Amino acid sequence: MKKSLLPFLLLLPTLLFAQDDEVKTSKFKENFVSSGYLKFMQTVSLPTDIDDEWFIDNLFHNRLNFKYYASDKITLALEGRNRLLFGASPQYVPDYAQQFASQDQYAFNMSYNWTDGNSYVLNSQIDRFYFDYSTGDWQVRVGRQRINWGVTMVWNPNDLFNTYSFFDFDYEERPGADAILIRNYLGPVSSIEFVFSPSNEFEYYNAAALFKTNLWQYDFQFLAGYVRENYNLGWGWEGQIGGAGFKGEGTFFYPDYSGESPSVVMDISLDYTFKNSLYLHTETIYNSAGATDAIGPIDPNFQLTPKTLSLGRFAFFNEMQYQLTPLTRLGVNSIINSNDGSYYIGGNATTSLSDNFEIFVFGMFFFGEEDSQYGQGGSQINWRLKWSF
Repeated sequence: MKKSLLPFLLLLPTLLFAQDDEVKTSKFKENFVSSGYLKFMQTVSLPTDIDDEWFIDNLFHNRLNFKYYASDKITLALEGRNRLLFGASPQYVPDYAQQFASQDQYAFNMSYNWTDGNSYVLNSQIDRFYFDYSTGDWQVRVGRQRINWGVTMVWNPNDLFNTYSFFDFDYEERPGADAILIRNYLGPVSSIEFVFSPSNEFEYYNAAALFKTNLWQYDFQFLAGYVRENYNLGWGWEGQIGGAGFKGEGTFFYPDYSGESPSVVMDISLDYTFKNSLYLHTETIYNSAGATDAIGPIDPNFQLTPKTLSLGRFAFFNEMQYQLTPLTRLGVNSIINSNDGSYYIGGNATTSLSDNFEIFVFGMFFFGEEDSQYGQGGSQINWRLKWSF
């Protein structure tokens, strides 16, 4: 069992401020930046049969971000979140408190359950904690950080180190990874970076390299590595066609174990904003190892990885957003698994009540046969208040 580092880490900002010298303290405060937010979200989960029991969860979510610019070369960062969830999930989902706090995929456990009971859990979690050193054309970052290699917006097969789910909409920052990143800027539009990331859960080490450049007014990237017991080769691009954003990325996975064949996951995205603020976005993912018929019951121990972003062979995402007023934005989106006929439909509305206070409503509705991908999801209605500081 890993011991949690989080109680100690939460004391770091206090320790840093505890300086005896007034001049040093004043200088520290000038170079210290903090921000965060406080949210309250309520989720109403609706079963496939609307006449069955409904479930309600309530979440208080507080995020704190701290950065200290020690010099023009050195930056220290500590960011994390505190969450109090109470309602149906801790009561009805087996081992929910442990799952809520799980950081098994990390080399170090920076998550801590302060208390939990039959219907609640209070957790603190660090998702950014790093030392960054930059000099000339070189950058070195060590610690928990976001290795952001994705190009498209919904599915990212290039995002080898910290895969995230589109449906985890309340986690805008997205997960990080325990890693050492070394980046060299080769010129104004080119760079190369190397990442080494130990992992506790998979009991091996992950390493990969990424090269970026710009040609013909397009940004291109190429990657190679060994991550999650797979050899990887990937590519991606970002540019425009007739004013529309045109992006894509793909990765070839060659397993370093028996029982699974090599596969390719490819994603292509188009998006366009009209003069009246109407925004349209479409995205398609292809998984050569994806199912071509009903997928059956989803394994409760299912791990989301770049190889499993889509469980079907093809999936299609479509989105429309519109700025109804300067303070209100409306949107609808959908995902279709064309192989089993299941689909998801979502709708959202965001209204700013002040410069740093907003209300957000998001509905997620899943349809399909019981053994299809989205037919097993039920539906949710979420509303959220967010105060940023």
